Amino acid sequence: MRIGPAARIGPAATSDLRLLAGRAAFVRSSRTLLVADVHLGKAATFRRAGIPVPEGSAGRDLERLVGLAQEHAARRVVVLGDLLHAKGGCTDAVLDEFRAARARIAAGFVLVLGNHDRGLAGNPAALAERLGIDACVPALDEPPFLFVHEPASPFTGEHADRTVVAGHLHPTCALSAPGGDRIVDRCFVAEPGAVVLPAFGSFTGGHRVEAAPERRLWIARDDGVVDVTRLAALAARRRR
Repeated sequence: MRIGPAARIGPAATSDLRLLAGRAAFVRSSRTLLVADVHLGKAATFRRAGIPVPEGSAGRDLERLVGLAQEHAARRVVVLGDLLHAKGGCTDAVLDEFRAARARIAAGFVLVLGNHDRGLAGNPAALAERLGIDACVPALDEPPFLFVHEPASPFTGEHADRTVVAGHLHPTCALSAPGGDRIVDRCFVAEPGAVVLPAFGSFTGGHRVEAAPERRLWIARDDGVVDVTRLAALAARRRR
């Protein structure tokens, strides 16, 4: 098992896409940094509902985003949906924190609207202006890739020849050792024609993804990317 700061996806259609430590991906030809499911304001939404949750996760996530954009000299940042969580959490403090981070990113910034964002968008141009970003769009078609929020969306049927890059699922995978030790962690998922990114936001849940034929899995850590396809398959067999 090799832990590295980044991983390449093998097939030619996705060879331009690198998976990065920090739960992000990078398209080398366009120098585009990709993240998904940041969910800014989620903690604020919980606090407004009277549920005591700690502050600070959004600030750390934004620092990580700024650091990744600077480290990889990104020309553009694309969020694959759910930059924001809910209207109740979009406080002035949350938006000010985002705009301050965005001002430190010397790159274009595009939001592909996710299901949480769409409930807040109203006028996408107005939302983009409010956030201080370049655009809010339903999808980005940039052959050989189609950037969307949901892996199965109306856009994917129209572009069957593209590799879909999406978020939305918050994928996690479980690994277990013969002695009973077990870990569950966020992961990248790749199948023929599709790549799903892990949730970038720290204060998010996860959806368990099982090993399957033609499915590759990489643990997504802040300090590295680990191909665990074979280990996940072994763990799945032990659970049967």
